[in-house]
Amino acid sequence: MSADPQIPAEATAADDWHRVNPLTPVLDSFGIIVVIIVGGGYVAQNFIQQAISDLATGDSVDLSFAAWLGSHRLVVLAVIGGLLLIIALGALYSWLAWRVMGYRVDAEAIYARSGLLAKKMRKARLDRVQSIDLQQKLLPRLLGLAELVFDVAGGKGSNVSLKYLSRKKADALRDELLAAVREVKQGTGRPAPGAPAAGDSLGEVAPQPEAETTVEEQTLDLSAPERAGDSIGVRLSKRLSTLAGDALGEAEESLTDMLAPYGVAPKLSQEGEIIRVPVHRVIIASMLKTDFLIGVLVFIAVIIAAIVLFVSGLREAAVPMLFGVLPAGIASFAAVRKNLENANFVVRLTDSGLAVSHGLVSTSRKVIPLDRVQAVCLHQPLLWRRPGWWTAEFNIASAGDAGESNLLLPVGDIDQALTMIGLALPQPALEDGVSARSLILSAMYASDSPDPEAARAEAEFHPQPRSSRIIDPLVWKRRAYALTESLLVLRLGRIERRVDFVPHERVQSMEYRQGPVQRALGLASVAVHSTAGPIRPQVTHQDAEAARRFFDEHAERTRIARQRYDEQRRAGTGIES
Repeated sequence: MSADPQIPAEATAADDWHRVNPLTPVLDSFGIIVVIIVGGGYVAQNFIQQAISDLATGDSVDLSFAAWLGSHRLVVLAVIGGLLLIIALGALYSWLAWRVMGYRVDAEAIYARSGLLAKKMRKARLDRVQSIDLQQKLLPRLLGLAELVFDVAGGKGSNVSLKYLSRKKADALRDELLAAVREVKQGTGRPAPGAPAAGDSLGEVAPQPEAETTVEEQTLDLSAPERAGDSIGVRLSKRLSTLAGDALGEAEESLTDMLAPYGVAPKLSQEGEIIRVPVHRVIIASMLKTDFLIGVLVFIAVIIAAIVLFVSGLREAAVPMLFGVLPAGIASFAAVRKNLENANFVVRLTDSGLAVSHGLVSTSRKVIPLDRVQAVCLHQPLLWRRPGWWTAEFNIASAGDAGESNLLLPVGDIDQALTMIGLALPQPALEDGVSARSLILSAMYASDSPDPEAARAEAEFHPQPRSSRIIDPLVWKRRAYALTESLLVLRLGRIERRVDFVPHERVQSMEYRQGPVQRALGLASVAVHSTAGPIRPQVTHQDAEAARRFFDEHAERTRIARQRYDEQRRAGTGIES
């Protein structure tokens, strides 16, 4: 959220502001330091490459510049002095910038200020905060610091970041603010546990007296209304007050009962973990992805070509080619590094949604509010078929920031994938008695589904007509869609399998499409618009009449589903638990 010009006067009182860590300006400028180092490394690489090339051709290495520096020592001293002056000025600027940095939290909003030359004030109202993520990049993590990111409902760039705090203080402040956000959204007007009264600052976490824990406090809240469109995860989150003591067994039993249609029985650890993805699985899965394999193949091909040129006597061409292989190696490393960010992926169910933590070098903790998930997809690259792994992503009703993760599951087996689908989506109730597991397995594997009810489940899908084989020669037999009481299920892809799920009440709009080629073949497509994200659902290349009928019927279906969902939300009523 951009700077708010109507920030109350009391929010600017100096005594109410709390300082961030003094290293924050330095860490913010660390990217510039890295660019300078990389630039120096590039110059050094050119010198080394030229030196190796000269040695390979039998020429002497040009050291004239080094000799010139040796005879002009004042130049060397001036350069060193200039560097020291730049460091001193940078340190002074960082100290002055830190002096104006700070944050303040009251009963209504959180405020963050920064900027020495161009001052900036950002405000995030607590009733607009969707989640509070805790992130630790490599260097802050080594220093024991963390960043809090407030996901605020609004346009692009609306998120507010608070960096950097000590990890202990960030954890305490995050928990306290999450409780305050829940209180504000519930409209109870009560301060969160440990929160001061209205107008007081939440910046310093005050010690709380130990409260006597009773059995009644460690149970599930069954009074919260549950709407027909709620997923299992949302329903259980509403009931959940804590995952400790006697409530742990009760929560696990409720979770198992609710996920019974999916044929899974997840176990809850003492910390409330539902899923933990081991590091080795993430590493192996990343190496079996297409982008990594392409980079490796290019790397090997260039190495072989350089060796052939060297053996053939063309050393002048071989040496630059060896340096030219660096981009392919960097691309392969970047592919693995990106996936390593999902190592140690742990999913916990809390009363705020799914709490997800991940990271090997840099770590991140965030809460996915399941009641705002708009669509989910399962994806399986070609080489993941043998181990039976799938990845799960989602669209959410939030603009978010660039590079923000939309992962529900980076890599997991069938049961883990079904667990995440069950937690994030409403149950796909079917009239013919086909279970949710049978339907989803049929969507994942088509005719190769291992489920004993595969034939009945497959009958729920509407395949593409035979006339579409001209424009979809590889996938027309696999593509299909199914409609349940609560979901639209799309089966896509042959080489890389994909399944999209869209709850009826989450559909934003629909579009009937028919290009000239489709018109000539009597085909049409219907785009089902969701919020921004990796999932773009579309019922593709159906018979034109069937597509038009689907468009009309599904538009009415989504309208009724959304109306019923909104009425239940306004009335505070729901389904039977």
